[in-house]
Amino acid sequence: MSDSVLLLRRVRDRSSGAGDAAPSGPVGGPAPVPSPRRKRGRRRRFYPEHRVYRARCSFLDLSEEQVLRRYRLDKAAIAGLCRELGADLESLTGRSHALPVAVKVTSALTFLASGSFQTATRDSTGISQSAMSNCLAQFLEALQRRAARFITFPTPVRAAAATGAFPGVLGLVGSMHVALRAPSENEPAYRNAGNYHSMNMQVVCDGTGTITNVVAKFPGSCPNAAVLENSALARLLEGARPDGAWLLGDRSYPLKPWLMTPIAAPRGAAEERYNTLHHQALSALRRTLALLRLRFGCLDKGRGCLQYAPQKVCQIFLACCILHNIALRRRMPLELPDGGGTTEATEPEPPVPAPPGHISSEARAVRARIVQQVKDGLG
Repeated sequence: MSDSVLLLRRVRDRSSGAGDAAPSGPVGGPAPVPSPRRKRGRRRRFYPEHRVYRARCSFLDLSEEQVLRRYRLDKAAIAGLCRELGADLESLTGRSHALPVAVKVTSALTFLASGSFQTATRDSTGISQSAMSNCLAQFLEALQRRAARFITFPTPVRAAAATGAFPGVLGLVGSMHVALRAPSENEPAYRNAGNYHSMNMQVVCDGTGTITNVVAKFPGSCPNAAVLENSALARLLEGARPDGAWLLGDRSYPLKPWLMTPIAAPRGAAEERYNTLHHQALSALRRTLALLRLRFGCLDKGRGCLQYAPQKVCQIFLACCILHNIALRRRMPLELPDGGGTTEATEPEPPVPAPPGHISSEARAVRARIVQQVKDGLG
């Protein structure tokens, strides 16, 4: 064998041996073994061959009394809600086990009526926690889009033509505090005079208890007078200035030409009679707020505060007001317990007088005319 062939063979053996040797690490040590790369991807969920679904109870299978106790509405009203909200609650998926509209509606009604948390409510509805949360969110949004169909403020002409003990009542205005968990942002603004976090909801109703206007967006520390002053209702009445029609409010509101409040220091039988009639007229508002808490346990602070953000708490309250009007239209039975008809025990504190400010001579003249009407009635 020639020397050139032997030299080529040695070079080839040397290069092949160097390739098979393990690379040396730092300072001549062994090289680190690279860890196998973890595959990234969505894990496939294992489904058993025969899946077992929770049993769902349809409201049609219950008696009328059971439906009223569980959902606070009768069967016809629930069926009407399903038809009304069906376009928004219909599932877009083609899966065979998508939640029907009736299940979404009754699941949301169960939560609003019971006041229990979603984890407890889902056991009676037969759906999961995530599905329960989605049902409630879809129901609230669908109902909020239709609020104008169920909550309508009357025209001054209609109100002025109405008869009653107190003349020309356009509506009764008051507030209701709905407790919620402490928000993560601007927490002090939600702490009310009762030292708990809440939303200050403004409600206007008529003498029958039908809710005609709702303002649900102000935190608990906001005074009643400020809520009304910054509402669209105040701007409407300031511009319209209805003649012979006005709202009635307690002493937490300022006297306006369109808002009659009690007389702080009545002098004479006529002014005392004015205050008596004023208090009697506001009893319809107190009863309405008490019925809201009784009908919808989620609004009752005694059952715990709502574990939601302020925006969703406002949606929940608006939905309860809409359902309250539906129940009144259908004359669904719901009586207050003995001694009911007032909400003063559950409010942060008795109505705080409105801060002193300028009261227009027009407002004083309007109230003086009403006092004179009361005096003429006494004579």
